[in-house]
Amino acid sequence: MIDFTKIAAGLALSALVVSGAGCRLMHREMQATRLLEKSRLMSQQALFAMEKGELQEADHLLVQALQLCPQDTEARARYSRLLWRCGRQEEALDQMKIALRTAPQDPELHLQIAEQYLELGRITEAQSHIQKVLDLAPQHPGGWVLQGRLALARNNPEAGLTAFHRAAGLRPNDRTILEWIARAYQARGDADQALAVRQRIMDTFSPGEESVEALIALAEAYRAVERYASAAETYLQAARKADNPEPYLVAAAENYARAGQSQKALGITDQLLAENPQSHRARELRDQLQGITVASQSGILR
Repeated sequence: MIDFTKIAAGLALSALVVSGAGCRLMHREMQATRLLEKSRLMSQQALFAMEKGELQEADHLLVQALQLCPQDTEARARYSRLLWRCGRQEEALDQMKIALRTAPQDPELHLQIAEQYLELGRITEAQSHIQKVLDLAPQHPGGWVLQGRLALARNNPEAGLTAFHRAAGLRPNDRTILEWIARAYQARGDADQALAVRQRIMDTFSPGEESVEALIALAEAYRAVERYASAAETYLQAARKADNPEPYLVAAAENYARAGQSQKALGITDQLLAENPQSHRARELRDQLQGITVASQSGILR
């Protein structure tokens, strides 16, 4: 005769065991989620510290975050960037390798380590990870930018331009992408196209918001096509924004001189010497300009 009481008791016990196992699993999952949340919070705090230049504090926070949750690939990638910034390149690469073992299909991780390899000149390793980025995310602009940079490293500006333009098609007004396009045209020896791209970069800024770096690059592009007066005016714009304007004022004077506008050049050198009588380059340039002026006047008098 079947003892239904024993069967019912057995089923109840089994249910309790399964329920207990399920509860333990749920508890572990909740605990892992809480650890990940804490790790992410510390990682974000580390990012703020890095932005303020507090690298030791950032290091402390990221080490703690990874001790809490070693599987946090975001924190590990951020720690890698910190190590890289501190000049500890091999340690930075080691952190990225650990992150990729945890998340081998993450294109952002492949992108970061590819850029690190590229900056070290380790082209073969960089190429492998760039290809992985494009396999995982064919429309990733960053992947195409790195493909272009890889081509430039191999002295192939044409292939670089193809990749950079692919990236620009995905993100048209991205200044970083436009910057690489300009560099590729420069590498190809096409100064006119490089200038056109530099002018396009300036169009991405709101009036008055142009960066010193962008202005200097535009001035150099004007100089490369022998538009010296435009180069001088652009250097003056950069000087007005720069913390140390003297090098850009000297460059403006030099380019005014090349443009045949000696009086404007002399005005700048006189201003520089009034503010800093020890400026060797300004004094040297003023002497040259005064010599040119005297020679010119002598010719007229004859």
